[in-house]
Amino acid sequence: MKKFLKHISLGFLLFVIINIIILIKYELPAYEAIKNKTHKNYLKWDGIHNNTNTYDLIILGSSRAYTSLNPKVIDSGLNLKSFNMATSSQDITESYYTLKEILDYQKPKYLVLETYLGSCDDFINYYQVYSNASFFKSSKHKYDLVIDGYGSKGIVNYLVPMMKFNNYMKQDITSLFSKKKSKAPKLNWYKGFHYDTTVVTKDDISKFKPIPSFKNKNFNKDRFKFYFDKIYELAKTNGIKLIVLRTPYPPSRLMLDSNTDENGFYKNYFSEFKDVGYYDLNRYKSNKFNFTDNDFSDFHHANGKGAEKISQQLVNIIKAEQLN
Repeated sequence: MKKFLKHISLGFLLFVIINIIILIKYELPAYEAIKNKTHKNYLKWDGIHNNTNTYDLIILGSSRAYTSLNPKVIDSGLNLKSFNMATSSQDITESYYTLKEILDYQKPKYLVLETYLGSCDDFINYYQVYSNASFFKSSKHKYDLVIDGYGSKGIVNYLVPMMKFNNYMKQDITSLFSKKKSKAPKLNWYKGFHYDTTVVTKDDISKFKPIPSFKNKNFNKDRFKFYFDKIYELAKTNGIKLIVLRTPYPPSRLMLDSNTDENGFYKNYFSEFKDVGYYDLNRYKSNKFNFTDNDFSDFHHANGKGAEKISQQLVNIIKAEQLN
């Protein structure tokens, strides 16, 4: 019995040591970035928390949104003040609790929500979720996100670094045996928007895979409906006009597959909400806003040139909404 307890104790100690090492490796750079005021989520929340009741338009969504929607272009076109609060791998559940935190400090007239099948699939990037939530000033919003938003899996990933950083550990191990290109640090941030000067290469274009569909994504329709309904009610209660966008993909990627799962689902779903505008920017006024592969930095992120067109699309959409 003593031997068994000894083995259990040693195993637990080893588990704790491994998690401490993982925590130091992956969290230390984040602490350094916060200290140096270069951490993107820190800077985003600093803009929200320290400029009370400043922004007329808030953008939520994934990195597809923070590379696509440029507040400088939007503000110039609409004569208002916008802020891009999209974050890496932002999940629909995360978007809801992020909005709750934002509304403690801002009173926007418009909420722009970017969504795609990856925003509510079975894979949840808990590190990115909790990186964003770590800057909530409200302990209640943070607690509700972990407990109510993600349940037991959320709690385990919040408490155990080995779980939270699992995906990044796999990537690091894979990189030891491959020649995968290292990503350059993201610079050129403006009001939460990342201006990317990268242009996707012909070699990368040749390796494009089909866009998300119900065949290659385990999209959770029930979870999407549950949290979108919450976002909708929160926006309605606060008198906010809600606009939902499906941001563009490189044309060469769209041509790989004729599936319309993503747009078809959203178009049908949002048709039930008469006061919500849904727009597929791959098709919105395509004769005027003609995208090329050179408008993208990779397989689904716009670069600065593409963001100019996408932001102008949003300006056009809101001007049309104002006339109705």
